[in-house]
Amino acid sequence: MRGGWMGPSRSLGGLPRTYGLQRHFSRDPGEGPKVRITRARVGRVLQYFRPYLWQWIGLLVLLVLGAFANQVNPRLTRHIIDDAIGEGDRSLLFWLAGGMVAVAAAMGLLGVIQETLAAKTGQSMIHDVRSQLYRHLQRMSLHFYTASRSGEIVSRINNDVNAVQGVAAGTVTQIASNFFMVVITSINLLNISPSLTLLAVAIVPLFYLPAKLIGGVRRRLATETQEAQAGLVTFMHERLHVAGALLTKIFGQARPDADSFSGLSRDLVDLNVKGTVVGRWLRMVLSTFAVLGPALLYAYGGLLVIEGELSLGIIIEVAALMTLLYRPLQQLATFYVDVQASLGVFERIFEYLDMEPEVRDRESAVELPETEGHIEFQGVSFAYPPPVRLAGDPADAAQADEEPDDDEEPRAPFALTDVSLEIEPGQQVALVGPSGAGKTTITYLVPRFYDPDEGRILLDGHDLRDIPQDDLRRHIGMVTQETFLFHASVLENLMYANPEAAEPEIVAATRAANIHEFIAGLPDGYDTVVGERGFRLSGGEKQRLSIARALLKDPEILVLDEATSSLDSTSEYLIQEALEKLLEGRTSLIIAHRLSTILKADKILVVNEGRLVERGPHDELLELDGLYAQLFTQQFGKVLETT
Repeated sequence: MRGGWMGPSRSLGGLPRTYGLQRHFSRDPGEGPKVRITRARVGRVLQYFRPYLWQWIGLLVLLVLGAFANQVNPRLTRHIIDDAIGEGDRSLLFWLAGGMVAVAAAMGLLGVIQETLAAKTGQSMIHDVRSQLYRHLQRMSLHFYTASRSGEIVSRINNDVNAVQGVAAGTVTQIASNFFMVVITSINLLNISPSLTLLAVAIVPLFYLPAKLIGGVRRRLATETQEAQAGLVTFMHERLHVAGALLTKIFGQARPDADSFSGLSRDLVDLNVKGTVVGRWLRMVLSTFAVLGPALLYAYGGLLVIEGELSLGIIIEVAALMTLLYRPLQQLATFYVDVQASLGVFERIFEYLDMEPEVRDRESAVELPETEGHIEFQGVSFAYPPPVRLAGDPADAAQADEEPDDDEEPRAPFALTDVSLEIEPGQQVALVGPSGAGKTTITYLVPRFYDPDEGRILLDGHDLRDIPQDDLRRHIGMVTQETFLFHASVLENLMYANPEAAEPEIVAATRAANIHEFIAGLPDGYDTVVGERGFRLSGGEKQRLSIARALLKDPEILVLDEATSSLDSTSEYLIQEALEKLLEGRTSLIIAHRLSTILKADKILVVNEGRLVERGPHDELLELDGLYAQLFTQQFGKVLETT
């Protein structure tokens, strides 16, 4: 199988292609957002709990039962000491001891039921968050993906969502459990001895002072850790991808990349260590305070026992209940800090959910069942959107210090300016021009990857903004220069365009694309896995597979980035023949690279610096002796001289 490495593609004029993205900006990685914990933010998190209200009510009932059950064994211990041992009642001693074992078993079973219900409910909530985020990201415009790091996107939808799993499945349950335990234990203590209860409660504020002081540090470290994790995932995603690995080998950057990876990993290690140490200091302080209460109890209560005012069993029971009081208080203080950190992770998810796609359907949008393929640009001007900025980016803060706070961020200079053109149904139109002239930008506006800033684009007389995006794109097919294939079988990649396609349709499409014989000769035929991004296939094979995929979709309009300059003559011939079948009877807009395409085009549009400078058939444009004639001579002059 021929190798998949393709040299730099060139447009008419011989200059490297930039896909119209040279005006895009990438987001500075920056630090995570500085989160203000407000009632509104907490309420937004709680909205994910509402669909599972009855499950949570059932869980709370179980937690209350568990809190009551925890009060039983201290009482049994008291009776063992005062009544069974104190009175020498052997039978009562055995019954009370057996009762303690039975209560422990019942509490264990109750715990299993609690954990099962909490896990199912929590995991269902995580599924909701993950699904909502994924569906929202699907709606984002192309600009979001060209200006964001793919590794960071994956990190937010995977690591960040997993990071809040503890909130849904653990933290909330533990907070409720500890709260009920504190309330019920306090009531029980008051019934036993109000004076000892006041002694136990007197040191409670000591649990919250260190938690409040350390909480801000833990929250900041948690946010920085998530950002560092996202950076590490992004680095691995790029370098360990098949294309990235190939680039690393070509330029001999293995050692520098390994050093960079070690640096990123070390930063993540340092942040995790700091978070662990800070948490350990908090637990150490809280543990010290937790011992203070029982010490005071034994000192004061012991005097009461010596003076005969209390029984030894009551002191033992109160000491056990104080453990049941202080342990949940200690955990409540810790979980308060954890909730602060977890809300910071939620905020990173909400940042994505709050992003509005630049391209949105109008409420009055109406589906277009059929189209003739009549396309018209009327005074279209377009500039690529500003950089994708997330809250907390240092670049945002610096920009705010230097520039006035305007209502809108300034956009980049126009990539297209006052472009007007018309493509008749079934017409083949070729786009030519220097690299960066705006050819790809024009093709991106037709399927509404972006919307124009000025003017409008019509399809059969309908403004594209009045047609739902999904419905519009149902009529449009694209064959791009960079063919993307999923790490799946040939058949799965083909059927992505038309999941309902039958076997005869698939074979007919691959035959028309001159790729059927090749597929049939593969070890597993149509079930052969093509590898990451189709890297097991050559450039020509991927292009022909892409053409077959477009044929399966059978669109009325075709947008084609027809790059074959880097292919061998055999592949180019096969692709050219396949393209002729693909273009038959379709309205097509082609970024032209081959002489045959230019000569066969019904109309040629010449683009330069975002403007449509020349238009017409090949012969007329040559007679004008303008930009087209200059570009044509540069790229094809020597070829024509030798024929």
